[in-house]
Amino acid sequence: MLKLPKFLRKELKKPLGELHKSINLIENPLQEQLSENKLIIGIGDVTTRNLVDNNLQPQICIVDNKIERHPVQNELDHTDNIKHVNNPAGVITDELIDVVIDSINYATKDNPVIIVVDGEEDLAVLPCILNAPKDTMILYGQPKEGVVLVKVNEAYNQALEYYKQLIKE
Repeated sequence: MLKLPKFLRKELKKPLGELHKSINLIENPLQEQLSENKLIIGIGDVTTRNLVDNNLQPQICIVDNKIERHPVQNELDHTDNIKHVNNPAGVITDELIDVVIDSINYATKDNPVIIVVDGEEDLAVLPCILNAPKDTMILYGQPKEGVVLVKVNEAYNQALEYYKQLIKE
């Protein structure tokens, strides 16, 4: 298990990619990504729901059934391929890393995967960036600001630096 040190929390609140007010503003590059069979990962309940509602179905969805720490009932039903994983707040468990890697290797447009996290999915972006193909796009919500579009090839080095600062327990 890797634990987030306090000094890194503020740094990780900054977007790891381009911040956009809405998914609608980046629909064209996402459609192109899907048409080329390149991986899209949606992280967070609102972001994932917005992607699916806009017919921009990610091959991997990572949700925790919470919006800003408040429970919600996620009604994602675009696949039967659902994996459950435990991942407490402020950490990245080995289980989450394993499920992310398996999903990256397994998920396709016709066989998407939903990862339901019992705990918190906020830090899942790091193992996603570090293990996904370089042409992957990852989207996650930036509370009260919009959605962050992460291009793995551009964010990899920064994610690796953050990852190296996590505390192994």
